[in-house]
Amino acid sequence: MDAKHTLPRSYSEQNSCHCIEVIDYQQKSYRKYTVDSRKLDGLATLANIPGNHVRWINIDGKCPEVVLQKLGKAFGIHRLIIRDIYNRTQRAKIEEYQKCLHIVAKMIYYAENQLVVEHFNLILGQNYVITVGERAGDVFNRTRALLKNEDSYARIAGADYLAYLLLDAIVEGYFDVLDTLDQKIGELEDDVMSVTSQEHLKTIRIIKKDLLIVNKNIRPLRDVVSVIEKPSSGFIRPSTEPYLRDIYNHVAQAIDSTETSRDLLSGLTDLHMNNVSYKLNEIMKILTIISTLFIPLTFIVGVYGMNFRYMPELESRYGYAITWVVMAVISCCMIIFFKKKKWF
Repeated sequence: MDAKHTLPRSYSEQNSCHCIEVIDYQQKSYRKYTVDSRKLDGLATLANIPGNHVRWINIDGKCPEVVLQKLGKAFGIHRLIIRDIYNRTQRAKIEEYQKCLHIVAKMIYYAENQLVVEHFNLILGQNYVITVGERAGDVFNRTRALLKNEDSYARIAGADYLAYLLLDAIVEGYFDVLDTLDQKIGELEDDVMSVTSQEHLKTIRIIKKDLLIVNKNIRPLRDVVSVIEKPSSGFIRPSTEPYLRDIYNHVAQAIDSTETSRDLLSGLTDLHMNNVSYKLNEIMKILTIISTLFIPLTFIVGVYGMNFRYMPELESRYGYAITWVVMAVISCCMIIFFKKKKWF
């Protein structure tokens, strides 16, 4: 299962877009190379795709708008698509244009123990796929390996199958995130069962927030896949539709997993509150028992602490010792009674 880069990178490295990755392939040929995005004149040649070839153009990082405009002009991409690429707040969606299909999705992954939601755009034409990511690095290493393998089905399939592979890799990334969250929930459950701490409630809130983010970005993709798999789309061949239905099932499974994890978190919250209440009750029970033990003792001490001259016991030679014995006996009897009642 592919994973995003997790090593620390500077802002410039994360958002650089000097090189555009290009992969050309067909059944018997494969070529991978890069194009310098600063040489705008060379971008127009990317639209010259040899017959029976599929071209994947991958752009990572913050790309200057002039580069996308140049590519858009070369491939006949609608200018609304160029504008949508820079709208990072858009939810997952699909739009069909005359010359291409535009899909917006979210890549979700953990980087440096922080949940990252990356804006991702996919443009599907008859014999090309253009992908634009928000940061350097992606989850498509497995897809690259399939394209490089001469015996893989991807080499004889069209651009629509490549789009399926890319979407499938994104969905697989969702399961990576959900597996990480499930692992955190399992570890947290063990911690809550052993020792109750206020930090546990803070951790529950953090995980719950991550789950809400994941769920929010996964749900719209289900609608996208349900639309793209319909036969009405002129960019999806009938042979690719079963694969897209498989993605739809995976997305639905991921959504169900988020709901299950949220239920587990709610149960952990209740367990944490119950443990806090139980711990408080135990403390209150001990304090109540101690207070109850001292009630009769305080009464005896209070009686003999009165400053009356004529109190018969005050003149007794063994009064002090007898008083201590009486208080000790009362305390022991009360403790035995509490034990029999199993109050502690």
